[in-house]
Amino acid sequence: MEPGAPDLSYDLQVGLASDPGRVRGRNEDSSLAMQFILAQHGQPPLPLGLFILADGMGGHEEGQQASALAVRLTARHILNQVYLPLLSDRDEAVSRVPINEVLQSGIEIAHETLVRRFPGAGTTLTLALALGDGLYIAHVGDSRAYLGERNHLQLLTRDHSMAARLQEMGQTTSDEAALQRNILYKALGQGARVDPDILYHDLDQGQYLLLCCDGLWDKVDDEEMSAIVRAAPTPGIACKHLVARANENGGEDNISVILAARGWPIP
Repeated sequence: MEPGAPDLSYDLQVGLASDPGRVRGRNEDSSLAMQFILAQHGQPPLPLGLFILADGMGGHEEGQQASALAVRLTARHILNQVYLPLLSDRDEAVSRVPINEVLQSGIEIAHETLVRRFPGAGTTLTLALALGDGLYIAHVGDSRAYLGERNHLQLLTRDHSMAARLQEMGQTTSDEAALQRNILYKALGQGARVDPDILYHDLDQGQYLLLCCDGLWDKVDDEEMSAIVRAAPTPGIACKHLVARANENGGEDNISVILAARGWPIP
């Protein structure tokens, strides 16, 4: 690209990997990654992406089913409410779509269905909806969303675990918190209602989104995750290497990761 020339790279390069780990016989994680580019009316191409990761809870078949159903239901709702209107013959603008309300209602639908169909089961759910240069993120549980660039990895979400809550309040040590890390105070399928965290962040050229469950972030620290991503030739290989490193460090839990980058390799 010539100096000063406009950036004409509008696509998102995507990778996904999931593994049961070295200890558990079943993978209770579910994930989805999809992206396409819409160009019409002579306007600049609009990259669109939907990325969802869910970590089932319960250590039995219901946890596996809960995560799969949560991913399917939230994805279907978002596709119907955000993507399909963009493809209608009424030229509905994306700016007219109440994105935060769509994400909230999609997660509520999934939560209510899980409570009804799988009593006692639950799942985390972290999703990102990419629209152009922006990311809309909805989050319940202790799976995570990161924003990465160069040598920096920024955690965007907050863990909904008792350990994280107590540490925020300064009422426990890190050792005590480790004993309560797997106790969540917010998850889909748990309790009468769910209140997801919803936030927005820009996704600029040279940056990437990373979604992962605790099977990865509990075994590979942020600095090492960033180094693995930067060293990989593609996002897909980066995801495989991240999973491999978590397994090398113990692999006691299921491991899942999604990576969506604007531009590759990461500068």
